[in-house]
Amino acid sequence: MNAEQFVQEWASAYNDQDFDRFGALFTDDVVYTLKAFGLAFTGRDAWVHHVREYAAAVPDRKLTLRRTVADGDTIAIEYDFAGTSAGVMANLPPKGEPVTVSFCTILQLRGERAASQIDYLGG
Repeated sequence: MNAEQFVQEWASAYNDQDFDRFGALFTDDVVYTLKAFGLAFTGRDAWVHHVREYAAAVPDRKLTLRRTVADGDTIAIEYDFAGTSAGVMANLPPKGEPVTVSFCTILQLRGERAASQIDYLGG
């Protein structure tokens, strides 16, 4: 699978809330980091558990891809995230309010799977 195919599958599985398909894109020992919120997870189960929790917090969330840049086993993805808060997470707006943010994600692949994902937040 080339970088563009990987990113399309990554975004599609996320948007479809297909957690098994999404998790299958990552190694068992994947490392996830979002320093802006002090989040760090090691292992596919912990990472997918967080994605499930966030899906409950923003149930209609969607990623809109903007740009993908690949260099060897590293993929950078620029995208927008938008949805509506369910009001269940303290760091999100109250129930019914929009949640919008721009991201840059860096994926490090090991073979056909991502061994790490680092997220950076924009405005």
